[in-house]
Amino acid sequence: MTALFKLLSALALSVLCLNLHASEQPLRLQVALDGSAPFRSVQQALDALPATKQWALIEIGPGIYKEKLYLTRDKVVLAGSGKASTTIEFAELRKNHLKQQPDDWGSAVVNIKASDIVLLDLTVFNSYGALHGDHDHQFAIRGFEQASRIITDQCRVIAGGADSLSLWHKQGLYYHSNCYFEGHVDYVCPRGTAWITQSQFYSQATSASLWHDGELDKNAKLVVTDSGFSGIQGFLLGRRHYDAQFYLKNNNYSPLMADQPIFRKTYPDEPSRDRANLWGERSYFDGSSGANYGWLQNNWPKGTPGISADWVYQGQWQPEQLLKTIRSWLKAKTHTPPARLYLVGDSTMSDKTNLAYPERGWGQLLPDFLLPQLQVINLAANGRSTLRFLNEGRWQMLLDELQAGDYVLIQFGHNDQKQDDPKRYAEVNTRYPELLQQFIREVKAKAAIPLLASSICRRNFKGNTLERDLAAYAAQAKQQAELAQIDFFDLQQQSCDLWQDLGPAGSQPYFIQVPAGLYQKFPDGKTDNTHLSVQGASRVAQLFVLELQRQQHPLATYVYRTKL
Repeated sequence: MTALFKLLSALALSVLCLNLHASEQPLRLQVALDGSAPFRSVQQALDALPATKQWALIEIGPGIYKEKLYLTRDKVVLAGSGKASTTIEFAELRKNHLKQQPDDWGSAVVNIKASDIVLLDLTVFNSYGALHGDHDHQFAIRGFEQASRIITDQCRVIAGGADSLSLWHKQGLYYHSNCYFEGHVDYVCPRGTAWITQSQFYSQATSASLWHDGELDKNAKLVVTDSGFSGIQGFLLGRRHYDAQFYLKNNNYSPLMADQPIFRKTYPDEPSRDRANLWGERSYFDGSSGANYGWLQNNWPKGTPGISADWVYQGQWQPEQLLKTIRSWLKAKTHTPPARLYLVGDSTMSDKTNLAYPERGWGQLLPDFLLPQLQVINLAANGRSTLRFLNEGRWQMLLDELQAGDYVLIQFGHNDQKQDDPKRYAEVNTRYPELLQQFIREVKAKAAIPLLASSICRRNFKGNTLERDLAAYAAQAKQQAELAQIDFFDLQQQSCDLWQDLGPAGSQPYFIQVPAGLYQKFPDGKTDNTHLSVQGASRVAQLFVLELQRQQHPLATYVYRTKL
């Protein structure tokens, strides 16, 4: 009865886990080299992920992404467009890396210090050996002590040297299916427990393909099923130097493989690596084909159950079920809403509801330059500074509706400098940069993308010389963008230069000049050198879209004209 109860409990847990995975929807981010997605680099998307427990699905478009990846957040799926279409490539030799850094963090193309990481439909390639002919250690994927429950499916993992796939959590759990592995010494070398199925191995050296370390758990094992091993003439199947356990079932072994059983390598001169083993040689074969060596013949332990996730992982993990759920996320026909650009700022940017009056904010004219696939949501408001925008709750309203991949353009300064108004004043060297950094952090925490712009220039001429009275706030905005490593748009510099070039008379039509007797609110007329006319708002919006194109910003793909 006890055994039956345990079995039923395990089944109930399995069904519950599957239902939980099936009901959960991931945070979805898109990456494309051509700028057609919010992120151009995979690491940029990883850096944008909020620190939550929600699964994150990063969909990566075709192309060769020349970058290292650092994964430090649990529950992340990197899904390419196909293993022949999407490649993450970098050239790094471990010994070169260690000359510059104190440890191995960053020595691989994909560096993992997190658990529940899934790589799908892509190639990871450490190209150092191919480029330089040095075949020493060069990791394609490296998992560190914190990295467990790692899945690869429909992937290629290739390095021009040793340890291509190196997952080194000594009690970690790993699953690899439908993959291709290539490298030199020990190019697939897990610690802990790993199951590899329906995959292909190719050795570029006359040394071991497989290596395993299971010294901390007698039940830890490396299981390879329904796979094929090939390589150059005389390549070896596998080796170990710690306690290890190999289960190899229904695999094909090329006749080019050397007639050398999996063996223990010793290091008499390195006692720390040559410590005593506890459980002896444990290499088991069944259903071998191809090479006809005696040691490949069936020696499967009697009483071993059929290979399943429950047996491999001792009931701790169900990667096949999780993979099925993730594949369902990718197949789901999700409605892709238009990309969204939020505008946060003051009256020089805001929408003006009274269209009979000539004043406009440049954000009000911006949609006229853009394709409808980019939705511009203008939250800018008259009279607001960073401080007032926050304290009135307007910033929280933005955060409440902000979604992953949204853009937020922040532009303040005009009202921040008003020292006689404590509700608005934000001192340029203290409170103003503090608030900008708060806004940036909170946008990033929603996996959205913050952008900073400097305030546009007032039309304030002294004779023929333009006074640039917002220069300190503009310089501070630029500095904060650089510190946060986000995109910056220097509309202060561009608009000031434009008004100066036009001169006092030429710049006058870009601002409000209301004659007497036309508006009841202004019986004596009004001269306003801060707020823009329709012509001025259109011109500043044009400056912004031209800058998008100059920076080759992802939002530039939505620009369909540069003049009205």
